[in-house]
Amino acid sequence: MNTRSWKSSSVFALALGAVLAVSGCGSSGDEDDAPSSSPSSSSPSASASPSASGGAVRSSPAPTPSPTDAAPVPDSPVACSAALLSGSAEDTAGGGAAGSVYRTLVLTNVSAAPCTAAPGYPGVSYLDAAGQQIGAAATRSTDGPAAGGSLVLEPGQSAVAELRETRAQNYGDSCQAQPATQLLVYPPEDLESVAIAHEALACANSDVELLSVGTLQKR
Repeated sequence: MNTRSWKSSSVFALALGAVLAVSGCGSSGDEDDAPSSSPSSSSPSASASPSASGGAVRSSPAPTPSPTDAAPVPDSPVACSAALLSGSAEDTAGGGAAGSVYRTLVLTNVSAAPCTAAPGYPGVSYLDAAGQQIGAAATRSTDGPAAGGSLVLEPGQSAVAELRETRAQNYGDSCQAQPATQLLVYPPEDLESVAIAHEALACANSDVELLSVGTLQKR
């Protein structure tokens, strides 16, 4: 073998060795760099929240605000029942006509608090000394003002109605005259009455109507 052939063989051998060395290093590096399969990567995380896993999330109800105290509603005045009233029959100055006389029937709140008198006509009749009714009760007059709304009477305030008395003497013997000592007055919508001292000559005959009364009005 000559010198050139030996050198060529040596160079080829060195080149082949280098190629094999490089190939071996690349194979080992690929195996080391391959990702390892971790068993924990397929299992759910223990710290996952319910919302992340699809579970329902319950929230605490919002506290209900406490209601504010409502302003107190003032009480309405009680009804002006007969027990809360006193009555009188006042002469009307210049009141009267042929065979009759006009008076003012007065109902006064004698209680310590306001009361409400119902609108309308009071009931009126004569009583004798024994407290028995004499003759017909008063008819309802349409000559005066019509009934209005309820009347609120403060303590000491009054409601009034016009009362017309026809003289019993106008009817002669058919009247069956009998002395009366009181007027019995029923406030509108009340089943109790107020007795008023009042002397007059009444007619026991109930066909004779001596009394006529108007609607109750606030004085």
